[in-house]
Amino acid sequence: MNTNRPYILLFGLILGLSCRGLSSVPSTNIPTLEPQATTAIPASSSSPIPSDTPGPIQKVLPEWAIEFDEYIQETMSTEHIPGLAYALILPDGTIYAQGYGFRDVAQENPVTPNTLFHIASTQKSMNSMLVAVLIDAGYFDWDTPLVEIYPDFQLSNPEYTEQVTMRHLLSMSSGIPDFAEDNLDVETASPSDVLLAVASTNLLSAPGNVFNYSNLSATMAGYIAGYAHSGGQADLYRGYVEALRALVLEPIGMTQATFSVTEARSRDDFSYSYTLPNGVAPQLAESYDVDEDPLAPAGSLKANVLELAAYIATQINSGVAPNGTRIVSAENLRETWRPVLEGYALGWENLRYNNSQLVYHTGSYDNYVSVMAFLPEEHIGLVILINSEDAGYDLTEDAPYDLIDILRKHGL
Repeated sequence: MNTNRPYILLFGLILGLSCRGLSSVPSTNIPTLEPQATTAIPASSSSPIPSDTPGPIQKVLPEWAIEFDEYIQETMSTEHIPGLAYALILPDGTIYAQGYGFRDVAQENPVTPNTLFHIASTQKSMNSMLVAVLIDAGYFDWDTPLVEIYPDFQLSNPEYTEQVTMRHLLSMSSGIPDFAEDNLDVETASPSDVLLAVASTNLLSAPGNVFNYSNLSATMAGYIAGYAHSGGQADLYRGYVEALRALVLEPIGMTQATFSVTEARSRDDFSYSYTLPNGVAPQLAESYDVDEDPLAPAGSLKANVLELAAYIATQINSGVAPNGTRIVSAENLRETWRPVLEGYALGWENLRYNNSQLVYHTGSYDNYVSVMAFLPEEHIGLVILINSEDAGYDLTEDAPYDLIDILRKHGL
């Protein structure tokens, strides 16, 4: 095989991961980066992750994807990114996934397409998909007042309490300000503390008038969706996690995704996060992630790039997962893409760039950064997970736009 030319390798990949103990990782320089693992999900696959498939079968990537792969490698080198996994969803539905660098720099353990990363705020669109599934099932509508779904919901303004809807929460137009979470200690807070913070915070405006990016808004949307799904029988955290898993993650095939940092760290294929204090040599970052994060719906999922690519493929395919399961109606899924204020939709940013419609969201937490994006008109998607915010932030911000520029360069 010509190692200078990217290939899709169609081969069986079983996501049964063994466990190991964790030990501290001292800082070290990054050796020369090499591609560590490559896999793909064929367009005709009956499940998101192929298993027991003979191989490898080689398929050359299209020229635009080859150039994008070179762009990723060059950026990793110049920005000193310790480890990265990315996936492209091709127009025929094939998912190409690649790991570069290391998930554990000291041990030189490679990043693979199965490596778990914290995905941070890229999770927010999953709340919108969850709500869309519940709307399909008749639980409520986008514009049902929240007090009709969850009677204990309360804002500091009684009039506004009666007006706020799921659309307001998911579009960051509820009036709940971003600073409302500042006094929450995620290590000790509970969902009840989140409710208290929302109820006691002075609002920016009436619902629907002002955009303000709020993790508390996203958190309330997730918790209330979980409450509705459980019929009020589960506590808010458990109700949310169980609803997202039952209605979104598992039907798509995202069986390795987890909210538990303890569980994630017990996996062999888990990535540490790193800082770059001198701009070059990575140093193991101090983690602030906790189990049962009270802001879990705002972004606490740990997942791998293959499963996230299956999620993006579901978006591109109007609600049908790569395994053929319809997750959500096309009508309500597309409602999550529709901008409300300042280009922000329901857990997505949506804009036009260089003659393409770009739907995307970035994320950063605990020194991880990520981006998920798709182009509905071209049926192309992108996921990038990086284990250093210091090194990878610019790449997650720029990559969706650079991908579009590469597509235009190749006449697509």
